[in-house]
Amino acid sequence: MMTVTGILDVLFYCKKLFVSGRGDGRKNGVVFTFLCWLFGMMISGCLMVVFALSKVGLGQANLIIALLLGMIISVLAFIFKSVRCTGLLFLLCCGMREGRKVLIAIGTSIVVFNNVKNILGNLKVLADSIVCNLEAKRVLLKVMPFHYYIGALYSIYQHAKRQFFNPLKGVVDLMDNFQCNVKISDDELKTVLNETKQRIQDLSSNISTQLDGITFVGRIAFLLIGISIILIGAVIFLKNFLATDNAKYENAYITKRFMEYDESRRQRNMLCVLPLNKTEQDLYITIPSLKTSRKQKQKIVRFLIPMITHIFTWTLISVLDFMLYWLILTISKNLQGLHPVEVPITLTYTIRSTENIYSNQLNISVFEPQCTPKPELSLSATWIPLSILISVLFFLGLISAFLIQIKLLVTAAFYPDKDLERVAYLHNKILQERALLSSPSESGDLKKMISQVRYCIHSLSILAPDVLNRQTRERATH
Repeated sequence: MMTVTGILDVLFYCKKLFVSGRGDGRKNGVVFTFLCWLFGMMISGCLMVVFALSKVGLGQANLIIALLLGMIISVLAFIFKSVRCTGLLFLLCCGMREGRKVLIAIGTSIVVFNNVKNILGNLKVLADSIVCNLEAKRVLLKVMPFHYYIGALYSIYQHAKRQFFNPLKGVVDLMDNFQCNVKISDDELKTVLNETKQRIQDLSSNISTQLDGITFVGRIAFLLIGISIILIGAVIFLKNFLATDNAKYENAYITKRFMEYDESRRQRNMLCVLPLNKTEQDLYITIPSLKTSRKQKQKIVRFLIPMITHIFTWTLISVLDFMLYWLILTISKNLQGLHPVEVPITLTYTIRSTENIYSNQLNISVFEPQCTPKPELSLSATWIPLSILISVLFFLGLISAFLIQIKLLVTAAFYPDKDLERVAYLHNKILQERALLSSPSESGDLKKMISQVRYCIHSLSILAPDVLNRQTRERATH
């Protein structure tokens, strides 16, 4: 069974081989090829996660695209060291500011494509309900209250028929055919309602089609823009790190290389900076370490501020969606609880000095039950993925300072010469700061002169080991 030390040795060997290249021997070549393939598959997996979060509905095409890109990156990583470095920076940037922008964009798309679409859908439900109620009332006008009036007329007719006197009864039979028909001309109202229904249907169809199109295009745009942002961020970081005149870029960390450099100066009886004093420990932190300095805490806060702002915006839109849902649902329940309006119908008529009364009752419902609006709520469809996304954002914000350390260590491992230049710059910077603090009475010109002299001494100290090593080799040769 492999021990922890053995596992660490294997990991260190893989790290060294992946950074340096194929190396000599068949074993190194096979292991390096496997590492490049594994590296490409890791990036392919990240792309598949991004595809899933962006909800680009391309089916199996997503899997094929991710695998093809992974294989291409594996081949390029096998050939170019810069591809391996940029790829690792890409993975690390997924958890930093660039990744934060992508996750925030995904969260915004979830809110827009769910809550906004649901709000428009509920408004359509409300409009359909109103039109449905008007249509029901139009049909009702054909039945009530006119059938009550017809019934009253028939009642009058029957009563009058019984009261009518026929002196020639048995000789002359009187025949009657009493009919009462009511014709209601509601064609204009029917036309208006049909036009209204058609307009609502057309508007809803247009909005739905446009939202579906915008959703699909927007998700693809978010996907491409998100990947581009992360990749551009990784390339810019690498470019700034390798710039010849930019050794101060993100150069506030004490690495193992810095400690070795300072120890080599100590052995040659030259000026050293370690250990750092309390003020310097707050400015320069030893990495890798979970400890965060004051500046790093400020960066974490700046990392979280845009996220909190967008969470407030997402919550506001969701609250508007919920308020519309609650309003329609409340109105629906109240309408269902209303009792029908009772309208008494009384008709008084007189036949042969006899007064008669016809009475009935008309029940009119304020809102038809079948037209009650039924809204939908999209909070679960929105806030379940948003909760996961917000948790990931908070986690990334807390470890963002640590990811910066890892990013610097990874880049330094791929470019050791540039790392040594940055170490020398930071070492000299700390020495100059100490010299200025320890000599407050010196004039500006004198400080500048001392700094230049120290810089020259410092430069010679960097070259001295190379000269001594060359002389040693020459003596050994002779």
